[in-house]
Amino acid sequence: MKPLGVCKNCGDFEGMCKCGKGKILIDGEKRERISKFLSGLLRHYPHSFGLKVDEFGWVDLKEVLKILKERYGVGRKVVELIVKFDPKGRFEIKDGKIRARYGHSIDVKVDWSEAEEIPEKLYHGTSPKNLESILKEGLKPMRRKEVHLSATIEDAIEVGRRHHPQPVVLEIYTECLIKHGLSVRKKGSVYTTDYVPPQCLKVLDMK
Repeated sequence: MKPLGVCKNCGDFEGMCKCGKGKILIDGEKRERISKFLSGLLRHYPHSFGLKVDEFGWVDLKEVLKILKERYGVGRKVVELIVKFDPKGRFEIKDGKIRARYGHSIDVKVDWSEAEEIPEKLYHGTSPKNLESILKEGLKPMRRKEVHLSATIEDAIEVGRRHHPQPVVLEIYTECLIKHGLSVRKKGSVYTTDYVPPQCLKVLDMK
């Protein structure tokens, strides 16, 4: 990930500011570590840190800042920059609260409408060990509430590498999903659906 910073002339920036006089507040490596932790904290294990989550996934921002300050030594501005420039639009800050916009394994209600423009094809990266069951039973949400799909092959590979260094990439046909009565939702840069039947996907040859 790129570093994040602020500049009197350019405002908030990612990478380098245009005038070259900006101040880097967090480097790319630390940004990535905090982003991953924040994602897990808000999506999967808020209660392990004593955080109270409302029915829509919102958590008191001050409480989250206390955890991040103690763990990583960062303040509010750094967290705001991480949220603002997150490439996948994973987080949201509003009215003194923060939440993950999608991807929860905890029980929350994050209301989204169907995507207005749905690509003909979407993609999903996974470990090769999962392939046999996927081809038989389709893609299921597993720990999460929904199946996550990527808009590009490159993004699917990146996601798949979290589970295996050489992931399998599946191509998903959205028209097939719709014919099966399955809605496709856009959440940040990620698309989600409740289930992908085996007949709506194929394995891409990445050689």
